[in-house]
Formats: sequence, C-alpha cells, structure tokens
Amino acid sequence: MNVLKNTKNLLCAAGILLTTLLAACGGGEQGRDPILGLPAADLVSVSVTPATSTFLIGATAQLTATASYSDGTSRNVTTLSSWTSASPTVAAVSPAGGLVTGLTAGSAAIGASFGGKSGAGTVTVTAPIPVPVPTPTLTSIAVTPAAPSIVIGASQQFIATGTYSNASTAVITNAVVWTSVTPSVASIAASGSAAGLVAGTSTIRATQGTVIGSATLTVTVAPPVVVVPPVVVIPPVVVIPPVVVVPPVVVIPPVGGGLDLGRASSFAVLAGTAITNNSGGTTLITGDVGSPSQTTDPTQAAGFTNYKSGAILEGALADLQVAITDANSRTCTVTSASGIDLGGLVLTPGVYCYAGSINITGTFTMNGPGVYIFRTASTLNTTANAIVALTGGATSENVYWVPVGPTTLGANGAFKGSILGQSAAITVGDNTTLLTGRVLSAAAVTLRNNQITK
Repeated sequence: MNVLKNTKNLLCAAGILLTTLLAACGGGEQGRDPILGLPAADLVSVSVTPATSTFLIGATAQLTATASYSDGTSRNVTTLSSWTSASPTVAAVSPAGGLVTGLTAGSAAIGASFGGKSGAGTVTVTAPIPVPVPTPTLTSIAVTPAAPSIVIGASQQFIATGTYSNASTAVITNAVVWTSVTPSVASIAASGSAAGLVAGTSTIRATQGTVIGSATLTVTVAPPVVVVPPVVVIPPVVVIPPVVVVPPVVVIPPVGGGLDLGRASSFAVLAGTAITNNSGGTTLITGDVGSPSQTTDPTQAAGFTNYKSGAILEGALADLQVAITDANSRTCTVTSASGIDLGGLVLTPGVYCYAGSINITGTFTMNGPGVYIFRTASTLNTTANAIVALTGGATSENVYWVPVGPTTLGANGAFKGSILGQSAAITVGDNTTLLTGRVLSAAAVTLRNNQITK
C-alpha cells in the first residue's frame, strides 16, 4: 500500500512540474496541460498592426501580427506568420517578416496567416511631392546695335535680347513693344525696324512689362555730291584765245546695281530638277520655261520656248548660280540674327539680310526707285492672300529674293520680283500670280493655276 501511495504522489508531482514547464514556455497553441485535464485555449483571431499606415515610395514599414486566444491571452506571431500583399506592384512584403516596402503610389492590403487564422492591414504608398521650380523672370533687355547711324530715308533693324533670372538669354525682338522717344527723327515698326526721317538722334526703346532696354539711333543727312568745276587751260601764247576744256561727263553706275541674270533672264520659270504643274489648270507663263522633267508642260504665251535639255538650259542654270553668288556678296543694309514678318512694313531700297525666315502676312510695300535684295539663311513664306506692292518708282525688275531654304507662296496672293533658289524648292500656291517676277531654282518648282510674267 505504501508503494502504491508513493507512486501516485510521484506521478502527481511530475504532472504538476510538466504543467508548470508548458505554461512557462508557451508550449502548443493553447499553453495548457492535457495531462491535468484542463481545457485547451483556442486560437480565435490574428490581427495586423498598425491597421493603416502611410509612407513614401521606396520607404519601408514594419507590421506586427498578434494571435488572440479564447482564454483572453495573446502573443506576437510576426515571424511565425505567412505574409502576403494583395497588390504586389504597389507594396511588397517579406513572406516571413512583415516588412513592407513601397513600390508605386496606391493602396495595398497586407495579410498575415497563422494557425488557420488570417488578419490584414492597409498600407498607402504616396509619391514624393515635387519641389516647384520657380519660373525665370526677365531681368534686363539689351538692344543691339547700341548706337547705329543711318542717313535720312534709310532703315535700321534692331534686335532685343532678354536676360532672365536663371542667367539664360533669348532673342525677344518680336515679343517687346518698340518705341521711338523722338518719333519726328525716327519711326520704328513693331518688328524693330527703324526708319530715319530727319537729321537728329532718338532713343529707341524695347519694353516688356516693367523691363526696358534702349539704344541710340543717329540720323544724318546724306553727304552732298561734290561737283568738280571744269578745268580751263590757258595756252602760253597770248594772241591765241584761251581754250576752255570741258571735261567729259562720266556716268558712274549706281553702287550695288541690279543683279545680272545672264542667260537666265529670258526664263520666267526655271527648275534644275523638275517642274510639277497641275493638269487641266489655268497656268500661263509669259517667258521661257526650262526643266529636264515636267509632269505637265505649262501653257506659254506666244513667242516663248520650253527647254528640257541642251546648252541654253544648262547655261541659264549656270548663270543663275552666278547671280546668287553676286547677291550674297552684297553688303547688308540691315542685318538681323532672327527672322522677320514684312507684312505691314514699308521699306526703301537696300540689302536686307536675315538669319531666320522671311514671312509676309498681309501687304508688304517697297517704296522708291533702286535695288531691293532680300536674303535669308532660312525659308521664304507668304500667307494666303498676301500682297507685295511697289510704290514711289520701285520696279519689280530690281527686286530679288534669295532664300537658302525652300520658298512657299500661299494661295491667292500677288507676288513681285525674282525668286532665286540656289538649291531649295519653290512652291507657288493655287491662283497666286507673279505678273512681274520670275521663279528660278536649281531644285524643283511646283505650280498650280498660276500666271507668271517675267
């Protein structure tokens, strides 16, 4: 009996010790001793904290998984749970650690699973707010040339260059308001082209907002023509009446006369590569026509010839290049680093040189006898219904247009002067006329219902 009693006591003591060890170590999901017959605590839920969190793209956030039991106890099961992201392109989560990394802007549900239970939290990933870049402001305007001098009747093109708060610069000639402080001495157009009216000086201003730049324009009287009196030669013999020698009248040709077109002068339309003309149209050419390739031969007035090969055509194309070289060698009366719209302007004879495009919107007028040469390193363009007018003795045979780039004349316009294309195409718009002009190009020419008279 004592042996049985001692054995029973020993077994009870061992059970109590095992229960204590299991409780201290958290053994099993319930932490209970089934030997003692105590009921097991059930896993009720798994929760994820924080329930919501927000962080930037590229940042990380640590989530925690907590298991709750039916007896009111709980414990951290973060590293024992399986973690998943419902939107892996927005946020990624380490499968066994709960560390979330933001990938793209948006929201994602992050789930943790443990012991057959699951919980989830929501993370919001945001993009960094960009730091606004301040818009540069105009700080100063430089007007060039700073102190030019012209004679009465001549013109001067001014250029406005703006400097901004970020140290950048830009040509703003067409974005400023031009004024002449003394308009009786010199006038100035919206394009920055000033004209000398009477002798004197005027301050030319370029204004944008509160920023003003200026230059000083001096207008002078053209130097008078010096007339040399005739030389009277008195012979030494007194008895012989003195002989008055009148020097012959020497006719000095004007400086920078018209261009010599040579063998190209008889041509109203000349193309080095091809002429494209619409079939069944109303095109009428008064002058010779020349090109090795022609889709539809233009209709010509009586007495003129269409050359498609031979020495006459080759000579005309060669002399065209000589005339263009002559035009490009002339000293510029006006030089501009930008382009210009001649619409609304009235210009006197001269050589006008522009780095940018020459455009004509509306009506452009040339006033006064003399040679007009317009050179551009870019393109020559007119809008629909544009008009080139000649007044005050200006004549079309002394007007030359010399573009480096292609020429495009808009529809229903009236153009004057000879267009000399060195290596770029010329396109004449529908129903546009050159009743006193030529279309001469070493490249291609396109016609459509045009009347051209050389």
